[in-house]
Amino acid sequence: MPLSDAGLRALDSRTLLRQYAETLTILLERGVVCSRNAPAGDLAETLVTHAYGGQLAPPSQKSWDVQLPDATTLQVKCRVIDPQGRRSQVYSPFRSWDFDRCVFVLLDINSYDVLNGVEVPATSLRSVARRSEWVAGERISVSTDLSSLAGARDVTELLSVAMAALE
Repeated sequence: MPLSDAGLRALDSRTLLRQYAETLTILLERGVVCSRNAPAGDLAETLVTHAYGGQLAPPSQKSWDVQLPDATTLQVKCRVIDPQGRRSQVYSPFRSWDFDRCVFVLLDINSYDVLNGVEVPATSLRSVARRSEWVAGERISVSTDLSSLAGARDVTELLSVAMAALE
């Protein structure tokens, strides 16, 4: 039995995200959609904005997604993954390196909870990015050990706190 609009509005954001994840699973099984990533990018940008105390870039901004009070620019890359899965995945391509740091966010396929967050300087990413003519950009695999790159910082807890604070 579907929830009314008022019923949905009464739910907190984390419950809505869990229900959305369940809905996507059913739609995938039915062949209606072929990806779970619809809200993931926007959610990751929101989490980074709140976690870092930054400001979201305007929609037409190229190269970065969040600007910090000290003018540092952050690119945000996100994937929704199955922690038990073995499927190879890559983040969306980099078509520009005009940002200071990138925050990579992995969300759980079943709940949209933050599984991992790593902040990496743009200068360190170039060594692991691989050119893809197909997407006209450079890509980084989800399986890449980003935490081993120079200047990398684990921000999983920071992003998890931001997720827990969602209304």
